[in-house]
Amino acid sequence: MSSTSRAPRPAAAAPPRAASSPGGVAVTTHVLGRAALLMLAGALAVAGCKRSASETTGATAEAVAATSAAPAVDPANRAADGVVVYYFHGIRRCRTCMGIQRAIETTIQERFAAETASGVLVFREVNIDEPANAHFVAEFDLSSSSMVVAARSGDGTIRWENCAEVWPLARDEAALGAYAEQQIRRYLALVQRT
Repeated sequence: MSSTSRAPRPAAAAPPRAASSPGGVAVTTHVLGRAALLMLAGALAVAGCKRSASETTGATAEAVAATSAAPAVDPANRAADGVVVYYFHGIRRCRTCMGIQRAIETTIQERFAAETASGVLVFREVNIDEPANAHFVAEFDLSSSSMVVAARSGDGTIRWENCAEVWPLARDEAALGAYAEQQIRRYLALVQRT
């Protein structure tokens, strides 16, 4: 005698269940499911707004480059012509924040005098609470006071780094100065010397 196994039959789809709200209006689970799908679709649409034209249209990078008048240049392949060291902060500042900025400025003045004199290295203190500077928050993914080192080419940033170790080193000015120097030298190495 042989035994055969059968897959269980799928149960018949149950009709949507209705629930009553305190006001007496019936809301079906089907309607709730559609509302959830619409909310999901809306969230995806908002997320899609942050994608590039080639991602949303399905075009390849080569096709997008071929249709533009200027040749496409990968920013990572462009030579830097300068370095900017930013210190970003808000209106309200603590003693530690001001000490970090002071250590960075001292490091630049003492160890990079030739680079600052030639204009290859620039220090910029930026208050991100001022409306004119709000764009930096998104551009450099800022969440607090930060030192950012950026390689520039022309008017554009081609590479940058948020130097997060300034906060753990804040109480050791010598270590903070050495860290700032190391980060700045890494970016100065990207500058094409003429």
